[in-house]
Formats: sequence, C-alpha cells, structure tokens
Amino acid sequence: MELELIKRCIKEDRRAQELFYKECYARFIGTAYRYSNGKEQAVHFFNLGFVKILLNLKQYNPENPFDYWAKRVLINTILNELKKEKREHERVLPTEDISHYTQTTWDEEDDAVIREKIELIREKANLLPPMTRNVFNLYTIDGYKHHEIASMLDINENTSMWHYSDAKKKLRKMLDLN
Repeated sequence: MELELIKRCIKEDRRAQELFYKECYARFIGTAYRYSNGKEQAVHFFNLGFVKILLNLKQYNPENPFDYWAKRVLINTILNELKKEKREHERVLPTEDISHYTQTTWDEEDDAVIREKIELIREKANLLPPMTRNVFNLYTIDGYKHHEIASMLDINENTSMWHYSDAKKKLRKMLDLN
C-alpha cells in the first residue's frame, strides 16, 4: 500500500479514501469470504473491517507491512461480528466455496494441478464442523498461532490445537490420504 495514499486518507481526502477502499477490497475480500455465509455477508464484513482500518490508520506503523496490519484488523472485526451473531443465535460460519477468489499465482506447468488440489481441499474444508473450520482457516490460511486463535475465539489453546488436529484428520479421511 502506498504510504502517500495512507497519509492522504488520514487527512480525510475523500478521493484518496475511495481509491484506498478499492485497493483494500481487491486485497482483502477473499479473507472476508472465508468467514462468511455468502457474498452479501462477506461484503458486510469487509465494510465493517474497512471502516475500522480507516479509522485506525493513525495507529498503523509504516515500518511494518500494511497488508499484515490491515488483515489482522479485518479478521478481528469479522470474529467480533461472528461472536455477536452467535450471541443472537444466528449462523456463524462460512458455507460458501471461495476457491474462485484465490489470488495466488503459480508456475504455468503446475498451475492446473495445484489449483485443482487447492479447490478440493477448500471444498472439503467447507464440510468441517464450524469451529473446526474456523480454527483451520485461522491457523493454516491466515497464519495465526494457537494462542492467538484461542484468544480470538474465546477457547482454550489446547482446544484450538485439538480442532486443528481434528481438521487435518477429517480432511485426510475425506481426501483418502490415510
């Protein structure tokens, strides 16, 4: 993210904020999809997270990668929203296959095989129990440690490790890798 654009956003430059929104949307909507029940909820989650990112830009330290900081703000916002929904007895976790939102690029010769495997894993991961799927996403895809996941989801660190282990076991079975 261009530091000059961030500075302009802090100064409440509306054109800069619009451009900033578009750039953040392209980078982070896939993250919102992983925790949503569909496009509408993903956009809602992204918008909530974007507002928090925008309001807290003054706290961003330019010595650290912007994407890491912003993604952390977004994921924390989403998890807080999911906790709120859980308290209201609504659906909490994603069910939509998000494989078509992957922005990873690979060598051309491996592209088809790798994408096929990724899609299959994501498809099977969507079949995991909700909490197990959340822990799997946070640990495997978003790179959080178990103590961070435990704090985010209000569970014990050992419970987080169990869910991750259970996810691996169930995915291996679903993919016939035993």
